[in-house]
Amino acid sequence: MPRLSLWKPTKTNDYYFLDNTIKEQFEIGGTGAYVHKYIGPQSLGETGDPAQPNYRAGEEVDPITGDFTNLEGVINETKIQDLLFMENRDRKYDPCIYELRGVYNVSDNDFDLTQFGLFLTNDVLFMTFHMNHMVEIIGRRLMPGDVIELPHLLDDLALDATKCDPIPKFYVVQDANRGSEGFSATWMPHIWRVKLSPITDSQEYADILGNAEQEDSLKNVISSYKKELDISNAIVEAAEKADPIGESLTEHLFGFDNTREIWEYGETINSGTSFPSNPNEGDYFVRTDFQPKRLFVRRGSKWQRLYDNVTAQTWSEKTYNAEPFINNDATTVVADKEFSERQAISKAILPRADAGGTTDPLDGQINTGTDTDTGTDTGTDTGTDTGTTPDPELLYVDTDYVADDYVEDAPSPINENELYVATDFVADDYVENSPEPINNSYIVTDYVASGYVED
Repeated sequence: MPRLSLWKPTKTNDYYFLDNTIKEQFEIGGTGAYVHKYIGPQSLGETGDPAQPNYRAGEEVDPITGDFTNLEGVINETKIQDLLFMENRDRKYDPCIYELRGVYNVSDNDFDLTQFGLFLTNDVLFMTFHMNHMVEIIGRRLMPGDVIELPHLLDDLALDATKCDPIPKFYVVQDANRGSEGFSATWMPHIWRVKLSPITDSQEYADILGNAEQEDSLKNVISSYKKELDISNAIVEAAEKADPIGESLTEHLFGFDNTREIWEYGETINSGTSFPSNPNEGDYFVRTDFQPKRLFVRRGSKWQRLYDNVTAQTWSEKTYNAEPFINNDATTVVADKEFSERQAISKAILPRADAGGTTDPLDGQINTGTDTDTGTDTGTDTGTDTGTTPDPELLYVDTDYVADDYVEDAPSPINENELYVATDFVADDYVENSPEPINNSYIVTDYVASGYVED
């Protein structure tokens, strides 16, 4: 006799028997739920924002392989409208409405007075649905973004007589998962549990609620935006009536002196972008073309500077103690050349090429000229030299020679025209007819200027 076990790695007849029984329980005891199926974000076309791709163009690129994907331009629930904020603000819903049966625990909605304002508690529902029946009806399981309308919560006794139509109750799915109560004796899940919260009059649900321009839209029925606008406008009008000229209301403050002091600033000082042609001794004049504006006084035959109209500190000056250093616009002179005192770190610390050249310390350019070295010094130049062949009787001065592997313990160059003597330079393919070494040194009379030498 085989061993009895309800667990099977596949869905057997035991599973389907229990699944049909659970489905029948939902059909008999569950409440109706109208599902507005979310089918993806709205197609807004080309926006020019890389964070909001145009899925209709069919130009999606796989970040791993680099191949084009979704060439048909299909937009479904897996697409994200705004990749920066991870939002689907303009949602599109299926025009068809699907009916399911669900079960949830009904509870009282109490007002929470423990915080500022008035809050409703227990307005979040946890509703369960039969999983396989759900997939048969809507083609997939419920997911965040789906909107559920509960017809048994329809409000057909509204106070406003002009709203004769009943007001429906909408909830949006916030979370969805397998319910712990939905696992049967076969260890297989049968129930899908969703978390629901009431929808608001926001941009996401415009496809369901409509807009304010439509008289029979749900937005005009369930939204309170018109009342909120009336309240806001009334507050503004009341404020304008109570304080028409925008002054502080101080009449109710005891001991507050509301009198205004009127100051006499004296005579007006002439100003302009150039001094007057016929000044008198002791005349004052403000030059407005100076930044900041500068006050001068006429003394003898000269205009003497008195004061500068120094403006208040800027935001950066108030915020940073090192503002003069951060915003340093001064210059300095080094070796008869003027340099800006504020230098980028890339200029102060020169990069070194990984291969194929070195960095010139004067202009910061990377020399990538290469010569072929056969490894054997036969006295013949086998490197490819694209420069002009010099006169053998002339000498050349290498003013920007960069000490590399050929020179030992060479100091770093400071000035452009500073010369260095490399006492251990090894004559190789760059030198023709190199003489015998004299004290381990060579005199190169036919050095060919290549990538390391300018002019």
